[in-house]
Amino acid sequence: MLLTDVNEIVEPRTPTLSQVQDFMECEGWVPQPPGTAGRMWIKNRARIGVPDTTGEDANLVRGIIERIARFERKDLRFVTNYIRYYRTDVALLRAARDDHTETISLDAASTVISNARTILRASGTTAWSERSNISGNYSRQGDEVVERARMDHTVHGPFMIPVLVPLPHAEGLAAPLPDVEGEQLFRAAAEPFARRVTRTLAQSLVAVNEVIIQPERMPTSRDLHTAVERGVSREFCSALTKILEEPSVAEFTAQFQWAPAVQASATIPKAVEIDATAAGKVKRAAEILKERKVEPRSTFSGVIVELRHVREDPYGLVTVSTIRHGRSCEIRVRLSYEAYQEAVTWHRDRRAVIVQGSVREGPGRRLIVDAPERCRPIDENFLPEPRQGQVIQLHPHLPSGS
Repeated sequence: MLLTDVNEIVEPRTPTLSQVQDFMECEGWVPQPPGTAGRMWIKNRARIGVPDTTGEDANLVRGIIERIARFERKDLRFVTNYIRYYRTDVALLRAARDDHTETISLDAASTVISNARTILRASGTTAWSERSNISGNYSRQGDEVVERARMDHTVHGPFMIPVLVPLPHAEGLAAPLPDVEGEQLFRAAAEPFARRVTRTLAQSLVAVNEVIIQPERMPTSRDLHTAVERGVSREFCSALTKILEEPSVAEFTAQFQWAPAVQASATIPKAVEIDATAAGKVKRAAEILKERKVEPRSTFSGVIVELRHVREDPYGLVTVSTIRHGRSCEIRVRLSYEAYQEAVTWHRDRRAVIVQGSVREGPGRRLIVDAPERCRPIDENFLPEPRQGQVIQLHPHLPSGS
């Protein structure tokens, strides 16, 4: 979903001064030495004064945003929301009715909100460790993301739950490292775990839709292996079933806006729609996941954070930031040069990958997969390939269009 879509749904409210300064710093504005009343921020030939203040003066902040909007030549409402959600993933969960009214029964609203939280909580756990049946053993790390999540207000329209998931500041920037004796090396920041949670939520909804719902037959254990690898669990399916079975709900839709501060892949789904008539299949999937142990194969997933290749070598190495045995780690994967070149484009587009293969411990306790059985983008089975030549900026400027 484009941020312009959010402008039509979410009421614009003034960001905090710290949010404005965070945005300016990440988008190339350079603060000058402080003066008696504040400091000047410079970008190209533009200069914007930011006064020192211990409180939050909404009029002062709006004035700064107005000057940014004039410099960027963008609509003020657009820039206000862009800054407000600059470091926040947004999942707009909508329960559509057949009669298209703007209200929903209190019981239905309670069902949607409580199970939307369960869906996010289940995604937080399977983002940490894929499993088919959580059985109450939710991960502490995932629950911490849920505790920080917020619910926003919306303007008039269908019943929506805007779920806000704040992201931390990146630990480092992507940057090429110097060649050493013909070795090419590129290093990028790891994906924040909070983004991994919202990405898992999106991937899980797509997997439910395309692996469980769309086939004419009922889901099999083999189907569910694929879904579980992408974050689907019994709890996720059960909560989604409760929403779909609510009489007031004709369709459940999730739209996603990814925080501009952290690059997201163009292939991460922008929207997923699930018709209420699919409740039976989703419920059956939950029953299978409870009756049988459907665990993922020897796989792990994550984004590529390092590329390494020595000239003339028929192999290249990619390093995947992931979670293994309850710990964040990096695993180096050895690929043929042809596969390595593909992986370079996945890294450029920040596409998460799924790797299947035996992991060993190498020198310096580095984890290595020497001969992966599979190493492909995790979205490949569900989403179209990105357009040829598509390049995404690691720290995008305000996108065109308002």
